[in-house]
Amino acid sequence: MLKHYLKYVIFFIATSYAIPTLSCEASKYCIQEGEWDIGVAFGLGLRTNPLVDGDNFPNLILIDVAWYGEQFYFDNAELGYQWLQTQEFGVESYLTLDREKTFFELWHPGNVTVPAVLPSSPSVDTPDKGSEDEPNSDNLRLSVDEISDRNWAMNFGTRFHFYSGNHEVSFSIETDASKVHNGQKANLSYQYFWSGDDWQFVVRPSLIWKSAKLANYYYGINEKDTIDSSFHYSVSSGIQPGLSFLYTQKLNEDWHWVANLAYRKLHASMVNSPIVEEDNVSNVFLGVGRRF
Repeated sequence: MLKHYLKYVIFFIATSYAIPTLSCEASKYCIQEGEWDIGVAFGLGLRTNPLVDGDNFPNLILIDVAWYGEQFYFDNAELGYQWLQTQEFGVESYLTLDREKTFFELWHPGNVTVPAVLPSSPSVDTPDKGSEDEPNSDNLRLSVDEISDRNWAMNFGTRFHFYSGNHEVSFSIETDASKVHNGQKANLSYQYFWSGDDWQFVVRPSLIWKSAKLANYYYGINEKDTIDSSFHYSVSSGIQPGLSFLYTQKLNEDWHWVANLAYRKLHASMVNSPIVEEDNVSNVFLGVGRRF
């Protein structure tokens, strides 16, 4: 049971939705150099899982832990080094967990969920699933509980920030440093915030590109997953647009309301995988939080 509890804690740390904490030279919403910044939020929320028989993840506790030194920093699951940080521009390199794994295992399903139902056998004249160009039939669904394990990957990345008043544009590129899938990921985002004396509202549209090696490692199906070749499928690269909103309202000196809503559209080749049944990932959370 301790093993499964630790997996649960690691999941929340790895998938917490928080605004990156910036140096105080770049933003008024920041932490002081050399000091730990710890936040916790309690409430009700849900993050959807697009996989077949994948459980939606309850967001009951969100954790935010950060420390920034003169150049080195730790921000949740990211360990990095700031090459440059001014009021207009910032550059950092970092190591971070690849969060694709979070869809595949939060805890062992046999301990907390009803056993998955095996997929029905496809008909004899089912089309070949070896090509990513052919859409997946609704009859060709494969339970995520019946495929081989996917491993955690550690990505190395570099991120660029451009600041102007309440505007921020950032671009990052990551590559698999752990040699798990040898793929890459790029993220282009824009952020704008409105704020008052005791509230803040942030809107953040973004585009994420995932390479074929990354997408196929997690969502492709081959002989390691099933000997039934009708399920075999290769996932190509693609762009996934997303949009998120965050609102915080001060309650008193210690506590504040937190409301978060996020949506990401998955690219077509990933959606056509036999283990994927939804075309998006959504996240919602409403609760109260405190910073220490």
